[in-house]
Amino acid sequence: SVEEEICPPLALIACGGISSQNNERLPKNVASGKVEGSQQQADGGKGAVVYGMCKFHASGREDMDVRMLLPPPSIAEASAKSNILITGRPFVCEIFDAHRMPSRRVLEHVEKAINCKEGTTVTNDSSCGEKKEIEMDKNGWPKTLVQPNRYHGSNPNGVGISSPLTLAPAGAFSGLQSETEEKVKLYGCVCWTSVPIASDEELVQKLGCSAWNEEGKEDTTKAPNPCIYPLKIEQSTPLRVLHRRSSDVRTRYVLSLSACRIDDHWFRLRMSTSAGTYVKEFVHGDCGRTQPNVSSMLGGRTDITELDCEGIAV
Repeated sequence: SVEEEICPPLALIACGGISSQNNERLPKNVASGKVEGSQQQADGGKGAVVYGMCKFHASGREDMDVRMLLPPPSIAEASAKSNILITGRPFVCEIFDAHRMPSRRVLEHVEKAINCKEGTTVTNDSSCGEKKEIEMDKNGWPKTLVQPNRYHGSNPNGVGISSPLTLAPAGAFSGLQSETEEKVKLYGCVCWTSVPIASDEELVQKLGCSAWNEEGKEDTTKAPNPCIYPLKIEQSTPLRVLHRRSSDVRTRYVLSLSACRIDDHWFRLRMSTSAGTYVKEFVHGDCGRTQPNVSSMLGGRTDITELDCEGIAV
């Protein structure tokens, strides 16, 4: 997990380890196993209380199968011109009972330890934009090829952090959570539809959005007039999370959308949404619980096979 890749280097390298002297230990008779289970239950069944630890806090969350990437060069270039900062997912690590306060040099060493594991080296190939972005897997399904400039470092587990890694004030965590619902999130996805799509023009006409050009940039010349985005959508709590979240109808916004046809039944979408939008449900409709949705716009069954979060605008 991301936490397992980031917290140990911070605790061990940056802070020289975490003290265990303040932890509450089990009584000797319990620790040695001399107390019967029934007696432990009578005592409340409490184990040792651990105070020294490293806690990982991230801004927002994604599903387990969603990759967190940096924005593609075309979007990064456009955001820079608009003075909009698009980053990866902000995070704060809270370390209790650390042995020492890390210096700037030590934090730089931690960055390298996280980004370059098992003897790998950092790669930032400027020519990667010329390589193809899609290949077909053994089942004939399109698969996005992620180039080195879409993530930090070369950690084999896909976890990387940006530079510089710095010390944060005590109020950083509360600020991290309070801003979660205000952020704009960028997504890229690969979709399938049962309705044959003859051309990019047909695709963007049905979705009311713009197309991608050969350079991967948004091509507004092919956009229908008028464009329907930003698009207001109503989302009932998805069926897949209904067992753990209260049933409600939430208003969300798809701020922008662009589409690119792959073949007669496959296409790609790139969109920006308000925080809290269920992107998967916006694509397939969730049995009509999200309205409007991509499936209803195309007029046939539509599903999403790959979803990447391509940046967070802050």
